Amino acid sequence: MKTLGISFIFLFAQYNALACTKTLIMGTNETNWAPYLIKQGDKFIGTEVDTVNAVFKGSPFCIKWVYFPSFARVQQELKTGHIDITYAASFTEKRAEYSHFTIAYRDEIMLLYKHEDAKEVTSLEALFNKGYSVAVNRGSFFGAEFEKIKKQYSNQVVPTSDANTRFGMLNKKRVDYVIDDSIVAQYFAKQYNTVLPVNSSPAININGVHFMMSKESMTLDDVAVINALIKDKKAVIEQIYTIN
Repeated sequence: MKTLGISFIFLFAQYNALACTKTLIMGTNETNWAPYLIKQGDKFIGTEVDTVNAVFKGSPFCIKWVYFPSFARVQQELKTGHIDITYAASFTEKRAEYSHFTIAYRDEIMLLYKHEDAKEVTSLEALFNKGYSVAVNRGSFFGAEFEKIKKQYSNQVVPTSDANTRFGMLNKKRVDYVIDDSIVAQYFAKQYNTVLPVNSSPAININGVHFMMSKESMTLDDVAVINALIKDKKAVIEQIYTIN
């Protein structure tokens, strides 16, 4: 174990000593996922971009952001190795079949939101039993309970391409509820005073999020280096999300 530790330290030091030697294609499906990521022309800004920049600064990896129309498409591109990495990903056994996962770099709290005329509900099952619809990000994971129950009520689950679309639909009452990250929802609630949290419902899912990387183009050594970078930049990452 001591020998392995020394080897890893040498590997990380060797990587740090090098300039950017490998460009990673970072896939995203979001265009207005404030404050995490906003697409401005060909440029991406936001706290997730700030975190990526902080983590990979001074590393052997350069990052190139590429937009895709859905997270399901991002996952497909990871499977084939056409892209290398994506961000803010929840771990699942199914995804682990084709992707490496780093350690978590922040926590995510997924909550339920409604338009002003929708009823308070105490659970997802109560929501679906009453015939209501809920918009979610296409391809995202919202916990084991949601994965189980959505199969029974698939016609009431409305997959969407990005947060801007979801909350726009909720504002126009084209859906009754939205499941989304609590920080993202706070941003859209300021834009639309019709968007309200469902205070009677517990959190849909709470978990750490990770970088998810293609097994076709990324190695376990790459994962080890990125994990070390995340640990090294922990204080910087925490400050990014505290400020925003």
